Amino acid sequence: MNRKRIIFIGILLIGIGILLWNFGFFSSYNYLTAKADIANGKLQKIAVGEQLLMPKEIDEISRKYGFTNIAFGCIVSQPEINGIDIYNEQMDKHLTELNDDNWKAKYRKEIDSLINLKVYSEIPDSAFWIEKNGIGNWFNVDWMHNHKNNAIISIYDKSGELIIKSKFMKICPIDELKFIEDLKSEIDFYDGENIQLKDNCYLLKK
Repeated sequence: MNRKRIIFIGILLIGIGILLWNFGFFSSYNYLTAKADIANGKLQKIAVGEQLLMPKEIDEISRKYGFTNIAFGCIVSQPEINGIDIYNEQMDKHLTELNDDNWKAKYRKEIDSLINLKVYSEIPDSAFWIEKNGIGNWFNVDWMHNHKNNAIISIYDKSGELIIKSKFMKICPIDELKFIEDLKSEIDFYDGENIQLKDNCYLLKK
């Protein structure tokens, strides 16, 4: 075998290796592992990143459709993501054969209902939603002293997770001093540090 042929074969093998690596064939989840798990009756789907629900909570619903869930974690390489996508795609095809063509829509609807139930159970009934430019938060006024212009406010994200609970003080220009009155109508948005109001004032986190 001449040198050029050896080099060509070497480059070809390296290219094939890179292609297989890119599609997750050297990761835990890929096309081949999906086929093996299906053959062994190990039906599961892989979830990547932070999830609103724990796998065991989702499993209460997914078991009705014949599978369970595995949380892979948040730190994932692109080849691993590619492999997981292919793995889940093969699982979906098999689950469609076991259930019906509409099973994913029904499953998603049940999961969304469970998420909404969890979210709203963690947000106080007295909280109110403020949204600006497509970004919003839940606000709950836990305590307020109008004339001292102080309030303890809890702020939640849209998933119901508590972002911050702190005391805030109303700060205004010296020639526009105003007392806290109705924060539900006064709050404009939360900027990640302070609460901006619709007038020239804001609530300073203490």
